[in-house]
Amino acid sequence: PPDDAAASTPPANTRSKPYLQEFYGHVGYASQAYFAGTLGWFDGNATNLGRLAPGDSAPRMIALAGGADTVMATAEAAVADGEFQWAIELADQLIFADEKKAVALRLKAGALRQMADQTINAPTRNYYLLSARELEEQGG
Repeated sequence: PPDDAAASTPPANTRSKPYLQEFYGHVGYASQAYFAGTLGWFDGNATNLGRLAPGDSAPRMIALAGGADTVMATAEAAVADGEFQWAIELADQLIFADEKKAVALRLKAGALRQMADQTINAPTRNYYLLSARELEEQGG
């Protein structure tokens, strides 16, 4: 499945070679692209044949988690713990549900900037920064 492809890592004997570092390319992205390009978008999970739109699922997930305040507190704790991917995923739930949106936009923008600081992959870094700027311009 694509999630497994994204977790791919190069063999140990090649990871330390400076000319094979993921400055431009990224093994996880390339693996997912190859998987989707050769096998198609369907990952074999029947749930993914008809997923709810983010705007429909986000309010339900927020309610399940105990409300917007709980989700925001968890996202803020994730940022404090350096778990930036988790923080932006939680912020997306709030943004899609239109709950605490301005705060969630700011939190996501800040987390994306932190993620950009931690990656050497140029396209990924630049996309994180561009996305953060767009969020800030939206009012985040």
